[in-house]
Amino acid sequence: MKDEETYIEDLLISLKDQVDLAGNKINCDLYEVLILANNCFDGTVDLIKKFKQKNKKINLHLEEVVLEADQANIGFVRKTLMDLAYTRLSINGGGLILTTDGDTIVSQDWVAQNLAEIKNGAEAVGGRILLKENEFECLDNGICFFHKKDEEYQLLVAELEAEVLENFDYRKGGHHQHFNGSFAVTTDCYQKSGGVPVVKNLEDCAFYDRLLAVDAKVRHSNNVVVKTSARCVGRTDIGLSHQLNIWKNIDVQKDHFLVESSESILYRLQIEKQLKDLWHRHNSEKTLLEDEFKALDNQIKFDENLLSSYATSNYFGEWFQEIKHLNEHSWREQFQPVDIDEAITNLKTILQK
Repeated sequence: MKDEETYIEDLLISLKDQVDLAGNKINCDLYEVLILANNCFDGTVDLIKKFKQKNKKINLHLEEVVLEADQANIGFVRKTLMDLAYTRLSINGGGLILTTDGDTIVSQDWVAQNLAEIKNGAEAVGGRILLKENEFECLDNGICFFHKKDEEYQLLVAELEAEVLENFDYRKGGHHQHFNGSFAVTTDCYQKSGGVPVVKNLEDCAFYDRLLAVDAKVRHSNNVVVKTSARCVGRTDIGLSHQLNIWKNIDVQKDHFLVESSESILYRLQIEKQLKDLWHRHNSEKTLLEDEFKALDNQIKFDENLLSSYATSNYFGEWFQEIKHLNEHSWREQFQPVDIDEAITNLKTILQK
């Protein structure tokens, strides 16, 4: 984290006062808190040290670093921390890595709810990330308007995805978030995925793609809740604050908030589901496979690499990402973006059928 003196103490208090599902305080020896203070020039580090001194029972490990320009980005910092957590846990037989942000407050049962989802079969858990009420109420009306619209749209897309793909959220109720504000992954799954990729930003999205590539069981849980800052000036080039600023500059009366249409979403999800069913049949005869592709949709592009990797890929997600890379642009070109209100109405109609 970098320069989080305004928020850091609230986060640490929320991590210290964790309870189990029955409301009983969790023994602090069951978990530890790792903090990487990256190029901090405010009072963040002093506040962390004072908190640690006052709360000696919590296992808090602080690392202060001054990073060069090519490493001073959220992607490098998050990967460093996640890799460190993986190493520390693996030495002791493995466990669960949880990540959040310096401007976020986790719910009192955050640790327990994540563990409960893992116990129920998940390998990774995306928590529900809400905006802090006191900051959200102070936002520009345009930001609030578009944030609410976007939330409604994204939740409907996630519901449709679960219904069509019958993924790990199927019939459990879920959401659309798998971001740094609240994410958990087992050490076994972290190893299987290859860990956080080397990227400067949007490392949470890149990591999620890796998890999909290894067919990880990802749960988007409404029981795992955090509240994050609604500030419009963030610590990264791309992120929530960046999106809030985009919405701030949209004219509610004149500008259209364009999104992917319900027809486009349903089309690509149905293609994915059909390919997934094809994968599980594991027909390795190339000629028959070509016929099956054409039977699904004669517009699907494929090449020799894709055909050969069908028999050699260890995971459907790995194979599908190759197909997606070849076809995503042409799939999107078949459908025009639509206004978000139209998309919301159509998504509701599809889900009601």
